[in-house]
Amino acid sequence: MSVTRTVPNAINQSESTLNKIAVCTLLSFVAVANAFAQEPTISKEPLSERRVSYTMNVTLNPETKTVTGTERLTWRNPDSVPVGELQFHLYLNAFKNERSTFMKESGGAHRGFTAGDEDPWGGVQITRMQIVPDIDADLTPAIPSPGATDLTDRIRFIQPDDGNQDDETVISVMLPRPVQPGETITLDIDFESRMPEIVARTGWKMGESGEPFFMVAQWFPKIGVYEIPGQRYVPEDAERGRWNTHQFHANSEFYADFGTYDVTITTPESFVVGASGRIQDEVIEGGYRTVRYLANDVHDFAWTASPDFLVYEDTWRHVSIRLLLQPVHEGQAQRHFNAAKTALERFDEWVGEYPYTTLTLVDGLGGSNGMEYPTLITCGTYYKLPEWLRGLELVTIHEFGHQYFYGLLASNEFEEAWLDEGMNSYIETRIMDDAYGVGAVIDIAGLQVSDISLQRVAYTKSKASRVRMVQNSWEYPFGDYGTASYSKPSTVMHTLERYLGWETMRRFLRTYYERWRFRHPTTRDLQDVAEDVSGQDLDWFFDQFVYGTATVDYAIDPPLLVSPQSEEGDEVQYRNRVRIVRNGDGIFPQTLLVKFDDGSEEVREWDGEEKWIEFEFLKPARMSEAYIDPDNRILIDTNRLNNRRIRNTLADGSLARMAQLRLASFVHQLLVLLSGLL
Repeated sequence: MSVTRTVPNAINQSESTLNKIAVCTLLSFVAVANAFAQEPTISKEPLSERRVSYTMNVTLNPETKTVTGTERLTWRNPDSVPVGELQFHLYLNAFKNERSTFMKESGGAHRGFTAGDEDPWGGVQITRMQIVPDIDADLTPAIPSPGATDLTDRIRFIQPDDGNQDDETVISVMLPRPVQPGETITLDIDFESRMPEIVARTGWKMGESGEPFFMVAQWFPKIGVYEIPGQRYVPEDAERGRWNTHQFHANSEFYADFGTYDVTITTPESFVVGASGRIQDEVIEGGYRTVRYLANDVHDFAWTASPDFLVYEDTWRHVSIRLLLQPVHEGQAQRHFNAAKTALERFDEWVGEYPYTTLTLVDGLGGSNGMEYPTLITCGTYYKLPEWLRGLELVTIHEFGHQYFYGLLASNEFEEAWLDEGMNSYIETRIMDDAYGVGAVIDIAGLQVSDISLQRVAYTKSKASRVRMVQNSWEYPFGDYGTASYSKPSTVMHTLERYLGWETMRRFLRTYYERWRFRHPTTRDLQDVAEDVSGQDLDWFFDQFVYGTATVDYAIDPPLLVSPQSEEGDEVQYRNRVRIVRNGDGIFPQTLLVKFDDGSEEVREWDGEEKWIEFEFLKPARMSEAYIDPDNRILIDTNRLNNRRIRNTLADGSLARMAQLRLASFVHQLLVLLSGLL
């Protein structure tokens, strides 16, 4: 039996008080149901274009591991010409057998997780699809509409990406009459989704109690995005728009239109349910729990159910935060809340307001963790995770950030995954290091590892020279997707920030959010905002490091050359020479700092374009060291150990400095190891 814990401000209430609250909650069901009926966003007006809406009534059967139900879908034609075909995603069919494109590409494993051998498969089957001629507000979607046009026999599987005839993750439905410009079509769809054993994001897994945990994601027939001329990469002068419905690949995630979801979920009474949006009402009757959720201005809907969840609640400003925690992690509830509030505060300050009134944190099982859905994220932790290792905080902050880049901006992750994963990783590292300091990820016994350091190490240890950030996600060679979508864009954006300055970068982030939320921006749109805000032409930066594969490695070519040049009285003039070489194919402006024995310093700027350059300083002092990029602005430099050189003499302490460099090298290698473990 799960224990419900309502925690308004903290997690330090006594056990007896918490149990009393749980009992009172069940006995006061009617009052609680009334309290549920609140708006899912802070706005009474639509925030998005709302091209689609879903009304669903579904039932979970834990024994058969199926979700059955009916979906009433409305879709509005946004084009200026008629549309005679509809296309849908059936994502769950990626787990139908070993022949799907997802299974062929992944080999049945995802992020180190695999399914068992007894009952691993799942899938979704449409048993009825009909056009609703006249919508009756009182008509239950499960009842066939009088005069409805049946489309079930018109369903055809298509494979727009790879031609794999065994892949059934996208369907096409030809309509008997095209949908006219601005016209809305309404469909009633009966379906049954069989949940697979969790490999990637969705399905079931047995908990320690012996009861099943369900993460129900990518689970229903979902209409694709019809892109009109001028939207994203469809030319403005195109005669008509086009469907953008890619298959479910091992690397790719998702892309959908904004709309509304009104979803009623029925489970056995013992199950605790969490979902996207806000609870509108909840009924327990006849051994079953029925919960209705409303989510507005979102592009997906996911839910979870388990009899084992411990439930905690907290608030941040206008946001009700609900935590569904595995019992074994009971002592880590406050850490989840603290991390979520840290993310809410920084995003509110740096990017923009969170417009939803709920946030659900799910402590899932297996491959369901570390994933994002509108107003619901799966976090994940480990038993007795120590305070000095902030993996829980990192994952929670990262997954919350997806509420903005995946959720509110909603770029196409099939084609430009970095706009979500990469931009989010950049902000995640900034939040972690701002909130927790130099030891943001690891802080024990003098070993301090920041989040930025981990991302940079992951970038420098990878083969960044072979990956570009803008590319279809399924086209990356094995192992390159993570570099191109996470560590490389994070490191590239940090470099852009240090080039433009943090205040300019903050204005860029806020402007990007304000201009493009609910509108599916592209890389081109992001660059336009960066240029507008900074007042600079940034083609040189984006062409090399976003669209291209250029890498940066500038080095001081040893040795530092110092020779007596002339004598003026008792004073000797020295000729000091420093050579800088460009080892990589990338070009980035450089700053050279030279220090001299008499304590003086010289700074030189270089555009970085030539393959090498030599600077000469005629001074009455010998130079002691030379340093390029002394302020550590260019994080994309793949080898910073060759950025600094010291004159090779014992008198100036060069041995001590060389020892420092060796230590830096050791720490670098240690970070490489740690980045592989986390």
